[in-house]
Amino acid sequence: MKNLKFTYLFFMLIAADAFSEEAQFYAMGKTVLGEMVAIESTETEGMATKVSEYAESVLIGNGFASNDLEVAGPTDQSKGLYAIYRGESSKEPVVVMAHVDVVPAVKGSWTTDPFKMTEIEGFLHGRGTSDNKGGAAGLVATFVKLRSEGFIPKNDIIMLLTGDEETGMQSIRYFRDNYKNVQNASFALNSDGGYLTGTMKNPESFRLQSAEKVYFSVTLTTKNKGGHSSIPRRDNAIYDLADAIKKIQEHDFPVSLNETTYGTLEFAMKSASDSDKSQIQSILNGEEKKYEILETNRGMNAILRTTCVATKLNGGHAENALPVSATATVNCRLVPQADSDEVLSKIKELVGNNVEVMPITDVRKSPPSPITAEIQELIASSIHTVFPNLPVVPTMSTGATDAIALRSSGISVYGTSAMMSDPTGYRGHGLDERIEISAFNASLDFWYALMKQL
Repeated sequence: MKNLKFTYLFFMLIAADAFSEEAQFYAMGKTVLGEMVAIESTETEGMATKVSEYAESVLIGNGFASNDLEVAGPTDQSKGLYAIYRGESSKEPVVVMAHVDVVPAVKGSWTTDPFKMTEIEGFLHGRGTSDNKGGAAGLVATFVKLRSEGFIPKNDIIMLLTGDEETGMQSIRYFRDNYKNVQNASFALNSDGGYLTGTMKNPESFRLQSAEKVYFSVTLTTKNKGGHSSIPRRDNAIYDLADAIKKIQEHDFPVSLNETTYGTLEFAMKSASDSDKSQIQSILNGEEKKYEILETNRGMNAILRTTCVATKLNGGHAENALPVSATATVNCRLVPQADSDEVLSKIKELVGNNVEVMPITDVRKSPPSPITAEIQELIASSIHTVFPNLPVVPTMSTGATDAIALRSSGISVYGTSAMMSDPTGYRGHGLDERIEISAFNASLDFWYALMKQL
């Protein structure tokens, strides 16, 4: 890990070579990202703390006071960084956030070393480049650039880099529960949500993440007296479980819209075919019926209703014995306005009295964040400095992020990564994860324009 003063000198050297301020900013972001990628911050390696310590050293080396920074967290391995950019007032702080832990990478399957950032044909390859060290590096680089310009925001800006978003999400809860000014935040901006659609040459929209689905899992268990497999019977724990799972598969929860998904559908209408446009309008009108578009467009289906799907199976105890029990895990993703008790009751109704249904996760509510005129203007004016006239479209994530811990406490959170989608499809968590260099630079410009308004 480099001493942060080196990073500061790096800036001074390229300035001496007559690089533009913009080029210095991009180079800083790329340097920080490369250093972060090189630290294998997976759960097994337990190195997220080292990424946070590195980010702290970068800020200290570029003029931030050590008493405004703290590497802290619920465990020694998953510590995050709490950093305050002091403003004129501390009454209404704004949180900007990212996570610095990553999922493991199968090194032998990658084209390059996943923990050494490598530039290939205009892309930066490495684990975490898109999820979410690119976001973390962008926040750190923006703090450094603003500090070098002597910028003072009207209110404090609190940066939270968390260390276990991919696993327990305890790090964000630690900051929420132990830092009063985090609890008092006006709102939060999450670099791990939202994205740009289209391409850098032909951008289509800025997807502002203002809601996310709620995680909820249950087990289905069937029991039987068992017996010898040479004398089979109609009653069988595995067959009974299979019947129960089939009922889950065939059930569609009702379509349920909120402000975010309503806005998503309205935007989808603009480019839809005549047939799809008619169906989308019916959904917006609240008409309850089967929709072909939701059968073919599974992504749209997932944001419009609660979904439940079987994900794990375990049954039987011997090859030559009738099973005495069988268990399946069913993972549900609830629309944020859904009642988990009602979902649980529906599952019990579907599978019948002979199947034991048990919740295995605590439900953490994540109410949609209101899309106010202030937020619309803040995001639109910032992204328009990079992509003029780009539409800002509300979107809901089907998965969960650290935002859930703040939303559940009444703090509005908006996913604003401003990172353009990969033209070959999203590679986070997968092989050869990467980000386009021009897309990363554009996200830096966005964060700079946005924080200048705070």
